[in-house]
Amino acid sequence: MTKRYQANSRTYDKRRCSKTEVSLTSSAYEPGTIRHIVLFRYRDDLDGNDLQRIEQKFHELQTSRRDGHPYILGIESGAQNSPEGLGQGFHHAYIVSFASQGDRNYYVGEPLITNPALYDPVHHAFKSFIAPYISDQERSVLVFDFHVPAQQ
Repeated sequence: MTKRYQANSRTYDKRRCSKTEVSLTSSAYEPGTIRHIVLFRYRDDLDGNDLQRIEQKFHELQTSRRDGHPYILGIESGAQNSPEGLGQGFHHAYIVSFASQGDRNYYVGEPLITNPALYDPVHHAFKSFIAPYISDQERSVLVFDFHVPAQQ
Protein backbone atom coordinates (compact mmCIF):
# COMPACT_ATOMS: atom_id res chain seq x y z
CA MET A 1 0.00 0.00 0.00
CA THR A 2 1.33 3.43 -0.97
CA LYS A 3 1.59 6.00 1.81
CA ARG A 4 0.01 9.32 0.92
CA TYR A 5 1.00 12.81 2.07
CA GLN A 6 -1.50 15.65 2.41
CA ALA A 7 -0.22 19.12 1.45
CA ASN A 8 -1.87 22.20 0.02
CA SER A 9 -5.25 20.43 0.17
CA ARG A 10 -3.96 17.79 -2.28
CA THR A 11 -2.74 14.27 -1.69
CA TYR A 12 0.66 13.18 -2.96
CA ASP A 13 2.46 9.88 -3.23
CA LYS A 14 4.82 9.85 -0.24
CA ARG A 15 7.41 7.91 -2.26
CA ARG A 16 7.86 11.03 -4.36
CA CYS A 17 8.27 13.35 -1.36
CA SER A 18 11.74 13.54 0.11
CA LYS A 19 11.64 12.59 3.78
CA THR A 20 14.01 15.46 4.47
CA GLU A 21 11.80 17.99 2.68
CA VAL A 22 8.71 16.72 4.49
CA SER A 23 10.52 17.16 7.81
CA LEU A 24 11.97 20.58 6.93
CA THR A 25 8.56 21.98 5.99
CA SER A 26 6.61 20.62 8.93
CA SER A 27 5.11 23.40 11.06
CA ALA A 28 6.57 21.54 14.03
CA TYR A 29 10.12 21.79 12.65
CA GLU A 30 12.21 24.10 14.90
CA PRO A 31 9.38 26.10 16.53
CA GLY A 32 10.03 29.67 17.58
CA THR A 33 9.60 33.04 15.93
CA ILE A 34 11.59 33.49 12.71
CA ARG A 35 12.07 36.85 11.01
CA HIS A 36 12.70 36.65 7.27
CA ILE A 37 14.06 39.95 5.96
CA VAL A 38 14.03 40.66 2.22
CA LEU A 39 15.64 43.71 0.59
CA PHE A 40 15.00 44.62 -3.06
CA ARG A 41 16.99 46.84 -5.40
CA TYR A 42 14.54 47.84 -8.14
CA ARG A 43 15.12 48.89 -11.74
CA ASP A 44 15.60 52.65 -12.08
CA ASP A 45 12.66 53.08 -14.48
CA LEU A 46 9.91 52.02 -12.06
CA ASP A 47 7.28 54.56 -11.16
CA GLY A 48 5.09 55.01 -8.11
CA ASN A 49 2.37 52.77 -9.54
CA ASP A 50 4.87 49.93 -10.03
CA LEU A 51 6.14 50.30 -6.47
CA GLN A 52 2.59 50.38 -5.09
CA ARG A 53 1.68 47.23 -7.06
CA ILE A 54 4.78 45.40 -5.78
CA GLU A 55 4.04 46.31 -2.18
CA GLN A 56 0.40 45.29 -2.52
CA LYS A 57 1.34 41.91 -4.05
CA PHE A 58 3.91 41.26 -1.32
CA HIS A 59 1.41 42.03 1.44
CA GLU A 60 -1.15 39.75 -0.23
CA LEU A 61 1.20 36.88 0.60
CA GLN A 62 -0.03 37.15 4.19
CA THR A 63 -3.40 35.77 3.06
CA SER A 64 -1.72 32.58 1.81
CA ARG A 65 -2.92 29.41 3.48
CA ARG A 66 -1.23 26.19 4.49
CA ASP A 67 -3.61 23.26 4.87
CA GLY A 68 -6.44 25.80 5.01
CA HIS A 69 -4.90 27.94 7.75
CA PRO A 70 -2.83 31.14 7.70
CA TYR A 71 0.81 30.44 8.49
CA ILE A 72 2.46 33.83 8.05
CA LEU A 73 2.31 35.71 11.36
CA GLY A 74 2.83 39.13 9.82
CA ILE A 75 4.46 41.24 7.12
CA GLU A 76 6.00 44.67 7.67
CA SER A 77 7.54 46.79 4.95
CA GLY A 78 9.01 50.15 4.15
CA ALA A 79 11.13 52.18 1.77
CA GLN A 80 14.80 52.81 2.56
CA ASN A 81 15.10 56.09 4.46
CA SER A 82 18.28 55.78 6.52
CA PRO A 83 20.44 58.93 6.63
CA GLU A 84 23.61 56.83 7.18
CA GLY A 85 24.30 56.35 3.48
CA LEU A 86 24.80 52.59 3.90
CA GLY A 87 21.71 51.38 2.03
CA GLN A 88 23.82 49.98 -0.84
CA GLY A 89 21.13 50.97 -3.35
CA PHE A 90 18.38 48.83 -1.84
CA HIS A 91 14.99 50.50 -2.17
CA HIS A 92 12.58 48.50 -0.07
CA ALA A 93 12.58 46.04 2.82
CA TYR A 94 10.07 43.44 3.95
CA ILE A 95 10.04 41.54 7.22
CA VAL A 96 7.99 38.35 7.22
CA SER A 97 7.39 36.57 10.54
CA PHE A 98 6.80 32.86 11.04
CA ALA A 99 6.07 30.62 14.05
CA SER A 100 8.69 28.03 13.05
CA GLN A 101 11.55 27.32 10.69
CA GLY A 102 9.27 24.74 9.06
CA ASP A 103 6.75 27.45 8.15
CA ARG A 104 9.58 29.64 6.84
CA ASN A 105 10.92 26.72 4.77
CA TYR A 106 7.45 26.06 3.35
CA TYR A 107 7.29 29.76 2.37
CA VAL A 108 10.78 29.91 0.86
CA GLY A 109 10.39 26.81 -1.30
CA GLU A 110 13.01 26.64 -4.03
CA PRO A 111 15.96 26.28 -3.93
CA LEU A 112 15.73 24.71 -0.44
CA ILE A 113 12.57 22.70 -1.13
CA THR A 114 12.19 21.27 -4.62
CA ASN A 115 8.88 19.41 -4.36
CA PRO A 116 5.98 21.77 -5.25
CA ALA A 117 3.71 19.83 -2.90
CA LEU A 118 5.84 21.08 -0.02
CA TYR A 119 6.07 24.82 -0.70
CA ASP A 120 3.72 27.77 -0.97
CA PRO A 121 2.48 28.13 -4.56
CA VAL A 122 1.44 31.74 -3.92
CA HIS A 123 4.96 32.78 -2.86
CA HIS A 124 6.42 30.76 -5.73
CA ALA A 125 4.25 32.77 -8.15
CA PHE A 126 5.31 36.02 -6.45
CA LYS A 127 8.96 35.23 -7.23
CA SER A 128 8.07 35.15 -10.94
CA PHE A 129 6.01 38.33 -10.59
CA ILE A 130 8.80 40.33 -8.90
CA ALA A 131 11.66 39.23 -11.19
CA PRO A 132 11.06 41.80 -13.98
CA TYR A 133 11.07 44.66 -11.46
CA ILE A 134 14.43 43.79 -9.91
CA SER A 135 17.55 45.65 -11.00
CA ASP A 136 19.89 43.85 -13.41
CA GLN A 137 22.68 44.82 -11.07
CA GLU A 138 24.31 41.89 -9.30
CA ARG A 139 23.03 41.10 -5.81
CA SER A 140 19.78 43.03 -6.13
CA VAL A 141 17.96 40.86 -3.62
CA LEU A 142 19.22 40.27 -0.09
CA VAL A 143 17.62 37.80 2.30
CA PHE A 144 18.53 37.49 5.98
CA ASP A 145 16.71 35.28 8.47
CA PHE A 146 17.07 35.05 12.22
CA HIS A 147 15.47 33.34 15.20
CA VAL A 148 13.88 35.63 17.80
CA PRO A 149 14.67 34.35 21.30
CA ALA A 150 11.64 33.71 23.48
CA GLN A 151 10.88 36.40 26.06
CA GLN A 152 12.02 35.36 29.53
